[in-house]
Amino acid sequence: MTGLSWLGAGDPGLCEWFAARPRALFAEIALDRFVGLVDGLGEETAGRALAAAADRIAAFALPAGRVWRLRGACLLLATDAPAALEDPEGFAARLLEELAAPLAVPPYTLRLNASIGLALVPEDAGDLAAALSAADRALYAAQRSGVGRSRRPSPWSAEARSVPDFTRALARALEHDELALHYQPFVDAADGRIAGVEALLRWRAPDGCLLAPPQFLPRAEQLGLMRGISGWVLDRVIADARHWRRAGLDDLKIAVNVSTVQLLEEDLVDQLEVRLARADVAFDQFEIELSESTLLRDIERIREVLRRLRSYGVGLTLDDFGVGGAGLVQLPRYPLSKIKIDRDFVGEVAHDQGQAAIARAIIAMGRQLHLKVMAEGVESEAQVGYLRRADCDQLQGYLFCGPLPPAELDPLLHQRYLRPELFAKGPASRTLLLVDDEENVLRALQRVFRREGYRVLATSRVAEAFELLASNEVQVIVSDQRMSELSGTEFLGRVKELYPRTMRLILSGYTDLASVTEAINRGAIYRYLTKPWNEDELRHHIREAFRTWEGLG
Repeated sequence: MTGLSWLGAGDPGLCEWFAARPRALFAEIALDRFVGLVDGLGEETAGRALAAAADRIAAFALPAGRVWRLRGACLLLATDAPAALEDPEGFAARLLEELAAPLAVPPYTLRLNASIGLALVPEDAGDLAAALSAADRALYAAQRSGVGRSRRPSPWSAEARSVPDFTRALARALEHDELALHYQPFVDAADGRIAGVEALLRWRAPDGCLLAPPQFLPRAEQLGLMRGISGWVLDRVIADARHWRRAGLDDLKIAVNVSTVQLLEEDLVDQLEVRLARADVAFDQFEIELSESTLLRDIERIREVLRRLRSYGVGLTLDDFGVGGAGLVQLPRYPLSKIKIDRDFVGEVAHDQGQAAIARAIIAMGRQLHLKVMAEGVESEAQVGYLRRADCDQLQGYLFCGPLPPAELDPLLHQRYLRPELFAKGPASRTLLLVDDEENVLRALQRVFRREGYRVLATSRVAEAFELLASNEVQVIVSDQRMSELSGTEFLGRVKELYPRTMRLILSGYTDLASVTEAINRGAIYRYLTKPWNEDELRHHIREAFRTWEGLG
């Protein structure tokens, strides 16, 4: 890894570099889904991939930049290149494009995605520690908004501005009409129909930056502004609900995030009842989203408020399930109607056995407790395919639509469906997936099965095979054993965990009896076939595999 070292506390190399420059850009770069790479190719190969990515970043930043390793798969780039200082966002976009190009890690060729958090000194932070902290927060925001994105902290964040300036501006936000609501749709996983929208609060700060709740609500709570902000949110949401109801969208659910502070207000339900009656809007048009931490506070009082809301027909959703610490024991104690699978368990759900197992377990638990289950952070067709096959009820994410102001959202709501092509039923014919990293072998196999009436999918890449499995109902897989990315038995072992009913066959000219026998004994593969093949025998084995699949019912 060229010139790369771990960045430690008070790193003298970085401190000296920073001290010599009046202006600098710091870019914190995280390789997305790196855990899946470690699991799939092993730590040694993943380490070489990280080193190759770091070398590519260093080459891109020459001669004005330096690269350090922060932690795990996270790197820090510091530069004072004029192009980077004049246009940090454009610099980051070019860096993302550079990282997305194929990366040679012999014997593999990989494609990596990254997210970037930016901090410009002195504009975003006054010293080195503040700059690193700002870049870290910006990286977190970029990762929350989607894979392959970059973010720069708002200059009006509490950390970037002096406390008095920020406090005065926030206290005047309501008076100056600077708050706004954006809405992000969520869809029915059966057909892509818009089931509802989630209301998301934003503050248009004095400099024009649009801030998300984590950047200003904690300070608002300290200042005692939450009651006023909460009342404004309720009025705005109810007004929008009334507008959509009059436009014929009376079945549209509106999800609103409610804090613990709001739930502990004695007159919350009464406030809501008065406001809804005044606007002629029904209780049952609303869903209230709760954090797991809320369920651990003043339990009896909150439980009573939730019971009362539920009796009026309000839906109750537990947000970001699995990361808040409430635990399974809390779920039956509250009158919930829905749980949301946190995006941390969705990113690699179509490829990673651990994430897939967690998602399936949450969905199965929701079924047992008669709760709907929604997955958030959906950003790929493969995630849609896997979650639908796992019987998830609803989906939300940038693949469908990001948060939008009401005026921009209206045309989409009247379409009723988002990305309907993702939910169209595929052909009912038998589907066969062929996986072999030799293109000539794939073509030969496709010719063998051309007249068999199968729907034949073929790929030379294991990563693409997982995408095809997630997006298609595949009954039978035929995989080579010796492939550059992963051996056939390892690949099919992972497939067994993700898609246990799929019939899995190895077709190989290489005989490793120990690994093949072990794979057969643990049920990873259904049958082992050898190259060169007899076409009639190969067709017979595939027909038998389809019959066996159908017999599993």
